[in-house]
Amino acid sequence: MTSTEEDACADNKCVLYGDDALPVPNEAARKYTKGSLNALGDEDKEKKHKQDETDKENNAEDKKSVGLDRNTAQNQETLEIAYGNIGDSLSDSPSSDNNANRDRTVKGDDQTTGKVAKVSNAYEFPQLTRIDPGTVGQRVDVELEDGRFFTRITRAMRPPIFEIPNFLSEEEGKHIIESAKNNGLNVSNLFGAEIQDDLNSGIPLADISRVSEQTWLQRSHLGEDFWNRLHIRLARLTELDIGIIHRSEHIQVVSYVPGGHYHAHLDSNDRYDRPCCFQERCEGKALTPQWAGCCRLCRYITVLYYLNDVEEGGETAFPLADASDTTLVEKFENLEEQEWHNLSYYCHNSSLVIKPVRGTAIMWYSHFKDEQTGYLGKADQRSQHGGCDLIKGSKWIANNWISSPSYEDRFKPSLYYTES
Repeated sequence: MTSTEEDACADNKCVLYGDDALPVPNEAARKYTKGSLNALGDEDKEKKHKQDETDKENNAEDKKSVGLDRNTAQNQETLEIAYGNIGDSLSDSPSSDNNANRDRTVKGDDQTTGKVAKVSNAYEFPQLTRIDPGTVGQRVDVELEDGRFFTRITRAMRPPIFEIPNFLSEEEGKHIIESAKNNGLNVSNLFGAEIQDDLNSGIPLADISRVSEQTWLQRSHLGEDFWNRLHIRLARLTELDIGIIHRSEHIQVVSYVPGGHYHAHLDSNDRYDRPCCFQERCEGKALTPQWAGCCRLCRYITVLYYLNDVEEGGETAFPLADASDTTLVEKFENLEEQEWHNLSYYCHNSSLVIKPVRGTAIMWYSHFKDEQTGYLGKADQRSQHGGCDLIKGSKWIANNWISSPSYEDRFKPSLYYTES
């Protein structure tokens, strides 16, 4: 990251969006007490984003996402989004919402007039690629570093879900964990929702959507060589232009203790009347319940890394992977009365469950590709996933979200990258 890029993420201008779990005061997670939660909240408010001579920037802003359990998705707007996308999830090639403006233009600053302004000398997000998953169990050797091959295993086809053993070495996993500890972890939160009342209510841990701590790591935290090597590996794995990788979000690191989990949810969402969060500052709304009203998450791909071996539990579950059209519709009928998304109870009812193994990466698509434009299409409800209860030991994961805009915003810059 250049000095210009670092400056762009200083003074709270680089918005980060949290996406894993909440530590709560509970017998199953005794390290979390009401006092410590409150203390963390105060500390989080006091932290400032700056970089000193040791490069220990404090950019641990909470990042947030939409879940579909009764604690996070029972507001009408989220349910409408879920129901509205079922039809699109039945098709691998949803039609575009936009049938005009296919020229190389982008919305101008005057949003009230709807005028379109020509853009020159600007980075244009390229069209998206999508890997053919083949068949479940298919193994393909891919060269992710010069002369070094990794095995990519297909675990599901709808959406394509891949497992890549040994994507990270033991040393690389330890480096990420230590960097996260040095940066300091904070209580996670939800995108556009306030859940502090749940934390203080004494309700059963299994009924809380998310139970974990997290932090965010930039290039300066992990080192130039590590960062560049990882981005090249990601670009080759996803078969995406490396410019997309550079302009995606920073790395989120998440820590779980026994009792920790994250019920089934989407990493992204659909609201085509709103800009992508990774391109929108949402001045004054970030980290508030009004945040989700400002922007939408546009995470095309998730690449999740297991950073350590787990003694028991902590699997990643995909309840709807490869579900039939009929099953998908049934799962969203009377959603508020169903419990399939509660992975504390129904982890192993999921159609795909992947055990955490140190160094393994899991990659999946949260959106379709719009076949008319080649850019971001509808969110795929079959990409619902979550972390099952950690039963014994500790669990460390990291998330790389690969974000991409819709066609109309393909010239709009990312908050996470500044041209030097």
